[in-house]
Amino acid sequence: MGSTPTTLSAALRAAGDTLRSPSRRLRSHTHLHTRSRTHLHALLHPPLPQVRLGWPPLAWAAILLLGLGLRALLWNAFPFREDEAIYSTWALQAWNGDPFFLVNWPDKPPLFLWILGGAFRLFGPQEGTARWLNILLSTATIPVTALTARRLWGRWAGWVAGLALALNPFAISFAPTAYTDPMLVLWGSLALYAAVVGRGFRAGLWLGAAIMTKQQGLLYAPLILGMLAASAGPRSPAQEASLARRLGSFALGLASITGPILLWDSLRWSVAPSPWDLSLRHYGPLGLLPPAQWLPRLREWGQLAWHLTASTPVWALLVVGGWLLGVRIWYLRVGSDLTPPPFPLHPWRGKGVASFASRGRGEVARSLGLLLLLWSLAYFALHVTTSVQIWDRYLLPLAPMLALGMGWMVQEAVSWLGGGLGSASRPLVGLLGGVMGVALLLGPAWTAAQGGLPVGGDHGDYAGLREAVAWLKAEAPADAVIYHRVLGWHFRYYLFRRTGPQGMELRWFPSTVYLADNAAKTPHRRKFLVQPDWAPLRDAPRRLAQRGLRWERRFRQGRFTVYELVTPPQPPCDWCFNAPGTARPAFSPWPVLELPPSAPPPLSEARHAPSTR
Repeated sequence: MGSTPTTLSAALRAAGDTLRSPSRRLRSHTHLHTRSRTHLHALLHPPLPQVRLGWPPLAWAAILLLGLGLRALLWNAFPFREDEAIYSTWALQAWNGDPFFLVNWPDKPPLFLWILGGAFRLFGPQEGTARWLNILLSTATIPVTALTARRLWGRWAGWVAGLALALNPFAISFAPTAYTDPMLVLWGSLALYAAVVGRGFRAGLWLGAAIMTKQQGLLYAPLILGMLAASAGPRSPAQEASLARRLGSFALGLASITGPILLWDSLRWSVAPSPWDLSLRHYGPLGLLPPAQWLPRLREWGQLAWHLTASTPVWALLVVGGWLLGVRIWYLRVGSDLTPPPFPLHPWRGKGVASFASRGRGEVARSLGLLLLLWSLAYFALHVTTSVQIWDRYLLPLAPMLALGMGWMVQEAVSWLGGGLGSASRPLVGLLGGVMGVALLLGPAWTAAQGGLPVGGDHGDYAGLREAVAWLKAEAPADAVIYHRVLGWHFRYYLFRRTGPQGMELRWFPSTVYLADNAAKTPHRRKFLVQPDWAPLRDAPRRLAQRGLRWERRFRQGRFTVYELVTPPQPPCDWCFNAPGTARPAFSPWPVLELPPSAPPPLSEARHAPSTR
């Protein structure tokens, strides 16, 4: 009996545990669910290291304002070029009844067009709206590039990279445009920074945004994947597991952007072609060219690439600095036991809290720098050896890479010279390098800000187009016919609100013969033609005269002339019927019918004569 209370209490405890087991199971399930959510969040959002630029905030603000000011000087200087006009037209159509592009078929992925259309919706469909969007995007690329360099190599690398991109003449020339490339470069730069800091989900997210902005965003994929793999550090089981997690989150981030847009694209295939397919049709076949064509294309691409700095001294310093950097890396890797070089080759000594060097990862930092260099060279070589069109804006992704390379070189110079002169001299060396860089880049940057480089937007070819369009809006009737051969994309944008079933009609003509024939068949409407000086129609007067028409100049501004196609007054037909008392013409190619006064009227007139019965 002494054991009965013990047995009873044990039974009661067991019963209580049984009664409480559902709540315990619920708490256990909730705890597991919370842990799984925590693990998923850690997978998608690993902790971001605290990265500080290491500069005074006023210096950072001054560089941003400098970059913004240089990019904004040309925001309204010239009209749109062809591609700028068509992109803006598609953006307007997206927010005016065709958001899914079922009627209008762009040959570009829709992300840029949707964002530009939203800007037009908020701030008005002016040229300045599109250009300010790209100016802000280009300016935002400056701190992203600086943070990437700071993370890779150290404080001075970040400082120089940000300043170099702020003063980059190529980036300045393309900022005040409505091209897709500034947005593409920002997304690619964000993906690069996310990969450098090991954030796979965000790297995939920004890479997806780059691809859905422009097809060339695919070219960033090898760089981003390589950065994710190289930033994981030396190979080990732990690093391989970390890399697998990064790649998994990268794929998830990439799918979160590309998946919905590709789904949208697939759902419209029955009524509209894919932008990817349409771009190949418009662009032409892409493929590797014969080696005989590489040298001429290298010369043409090289002339465009020169404007990445627009300065021969800067290119010379880059070549020398690149050679010295290569020598240093070679000695650090394989030549440390050989004869010492004639300059100090101290190990990597970045002191920033977020640099790989400060954490003993100099080898990783060098590998990432070499990866950037190899990608840049491969990107340029791809454009030289394939049938890619030789267009200047395709080189814009190289501008941040060049700025990163400048930062890497200066960081190495600080390390070399600082090692030989003492650590206290490193700030002085970095400051001298920055001052030299500003002195060399400020001139080309100012030239680009004034529109002095033959890259980027318009530089005077379309001067007067705005005024010509304004004259048409003010003087031409609402149902006028506007003929065009090289200005169709411009008219679709500038006359977007004036064209349509009840408005002005845009008619394209392939030749002056077609123009004269079509104009002669539309005698009841006023017809206009805007002719640029660089696309003259030399035989237009003769062809129009053959159809009984002529053109009369109505307006002239800049490089554009507005003509109206009119029918001149016709003289009376004195050869087809010669009434009594009418003088016979001196010469007529046709026989003249003369009727006596008492002759009956011709049969055609007698049929319609009133009856006298």
